[in-house]
Amino acid sequence: MNMNLKDIFDCYSDESISLKDSPSSSDNRVCALTNNKLGRENIIIKKVYRKLPIVLLAVVTAVLLMGAGFIAASDSIDGWFRDRWENYTGEEMSDAQYETIASLSQYIGLCQSSEGVTVTIDSAAMGDDIIYVLIYVESDDAKFAPNVSAGTSFKTAAIELNAPITRFSNVGTSWQYTDENGRVCLMMRATFEIEDGDEPVNVTLHFEDFCAYYAEDTGLTGTFNGGVWDFEFTLERTETHTIELAIPETWSGIYELSFSEFTLYAVYDYPSYDIYPSGFRFSNIYAITESGTEIRTTYASSIGNSDDGLATARYDWAVPIDLDEVVAIKIGEEIIELQ
Repeated sequence: MNMNLKDIFDCYSDESISLKDSPSSSDNRVCALTNNKLGRENIIIKKVYRKLPIVLLAVVTAVLLMGAGFIAASDSIDGWFRDRWENYTGEEMSDAQYETIASLSQYIGLCQSSEGVTVTIDSAAMGDDIIYVLIYVESDDAKFAPNVSAGTSFKTAAIELNAPITRFSNVGTSWQYTDENGRVCLMMRATFEIEDGDEPVNVTLHFEDFCAYYAEDTGLTGTFNGGVWDFEFTLERTETHTIELAIPETWSGIYELSFSEFTLYAVYDYPSYDIYPSGFRFSNIYAITESGTEIRTTYASSIGNSDDGLATARYDWAVPIDLDEVVAIKIGEEIIELQ
C-alpha cells in the first residue's frame, strides 16, 4: 500500500485517535500514530539506531555555558543511569562520567501497539557481556497506577542476539517507576558470553501479556491484556576496556581480579567460604573515584566448577563507570589502589 506522509500525519485530525497523555518523545508518538493509520496494530516500524554521543557535543557545550554540574535532562537510558548514579551516591554525575554513559548508550525508538497497550523500546546500552534495554509501556484507555511495582511486568519477556553467544544468564525485566502520565518504565537486563568481535549485533525482543494495576481500579486488580509485541533492531558493539588488579599478598583463595566499565570479575576458590576478603560473598564492592565518590555493585553471579575447584564470578556496577576516574576498588574493608 502506498501512502504519502501527509496521509499519515492527517491522523492528528482523526477523531478516532486520541492524543491525550502522549509520550514525551515525539518519535514514539509518530510510530503509534503511523501504526494506527496504517491499520496494522502489530506492525514493527524499524528505525536505524543513533548512538547518543552524536548529540554529546551540544551537551558538553551547554555544560560549558551553564556551569559545571549541569546535565541535560533525558528520558532515555543515559538519563536513567544518571538518576541511578545520584540515587546511589547522593552526588551529581561528573561530566566525564556522563560522557562514558553517553558513549555506551544507543537510541532505538521503536514502538508497537497490541490489545490497547503500546510498548516503546526507547534505548539500550551494551557491553562485551551485558545488555540493558529501557522500555516504556502505556495503555490507550487508562493510566497505570503510580508507585506500584508488584506484578508490573510482562508474563513473557525474551531476548535473542544473532551473535556467537555461548551462554545467557540473569535475564530479567524489572519495574522502575510509573510517571505522572501513567506510563510505566521497565528495564530489561541480561548477561551473556559472546565471542570477541566488532560486528553489529541484531537484537530480537518478544513480549506477551503485560500485567499492571490501573489507577482507576480502587481494588488495584492486576490485568493481563493478552497482547503480543515483537521487535528487531541492531546495536553497535561498543568498545569497552578491562583493567587488571594486583591481588594483595595478604588475601587468600583469590587468583584473578579485573574490572571494566560494566563489571568487576574474579576467580577464586570454590566453594568460597574461606576466601579473603569476605566482601566478595556479600557483593560489598565499590569503585572509588578521584572525587571520593563510591559506586557499588548491585548484581552478582558466579559459576562454580568442582572439577578444578574454582569459581568465576561477576559483579555488575550499579552504573557503568568511567575507568579514567577510578582510583581504587574497595572490597569489604580492603582497598586496592590503582597504580
